[in-house]
Amino acid sequence: MQKSGFKSKQIAAYVIFLCFFALASCGGKENMAVNVTESANAESPTKRGEQVVAEFLKRDAAPFRKARVRFTIKSEGEPDKIYEIDTWRKQTPEGTTTLSQIIKPEEDSDLASLTTEPVGQKTTVVTYAASRGEFRETDTNKMFFGGLTAGELLGEWGKFDYSLVGEKEAAGRKAYEVEGKLKEGVYSVISHMTILFRQDNYLPAELHLFDNNGREIRTYKVAEFKDDSAHPYASKTVVDNPVYKSQIGIEILSQEFPATLDESIFSREKLKQIVRK
Repeated sequence: MQKSGFKSKQIAAYVIFLCFFALASCGGKENMAVNVTESANAESPTKRGEQVVAEFLKRDAAPFRKARVRFTIKSEGEPDKIYEIDTWRKQTPEGTTTLSQIIKPEEDSDLASLTTEPVGQKTTVVTYAASRGEFRETDTNKMFFGGLTAGELLGEWGKFDYSLVGEKEAAGRKAYEVEGKLKEGVYSVISHMTILFRQDNYLPAELHLFDNNGREIRTYKVAEFKDDSAHPYASKTVVDNPVYKSQIGIEILSQEFPATLDESIFSREKLKQIVRK
């Protein structure tokens, strides 16, 4: 039973990292809005690809965000796991800080993480180990349950160079097809990826991730969108991992953009309070 309980905690900790992909936590940006279609004839494919990604990041930015997300994890030979997580995000031109806490199941509600993404610097993911009375930082390249890394779920858009490949249809809408290639001197299990951005709101509708052998190792497909006039978002996403034979369903149950949030939420002391409650 102890082994089973430990595995459950590992899965729960991994789910916390999934939140960052679901909420497109990308860090503060200073991008300018562009009309990719109008500049199609004037710019190179590389320039146009960078413009699409920049526009997505610009539209995703918000000073504060609060959300509840449900995850359904299906793995071959394992019972389904369902979690709900609350997240609080603060975003500034200097970077993004996010606190995530598991709410359901209740026995895992003492699990939380604090992620800091300074622009142009290393991302740190911090948890608190009450048994040792110490904070722990996790490498974003570390593999978690299902074979996904924290890095890919955080986004880490700055690790890649982008170019516009063409136009396709995704989720019933016209989309820009953008290819991202890992920059020289940067490490990631992802060598390159293709992303389909909806042309009407620049939301990613599909992501296909490949390793350095050209093998597709992950597929993200948005099943439902919330077409909010101010902040449209992907309300339901399905992640397929053929390598680990797992599938993860991500649903944003609620999302709001408050004018402000208590600064104490984004602190290591808050992690201590959650773990010790």
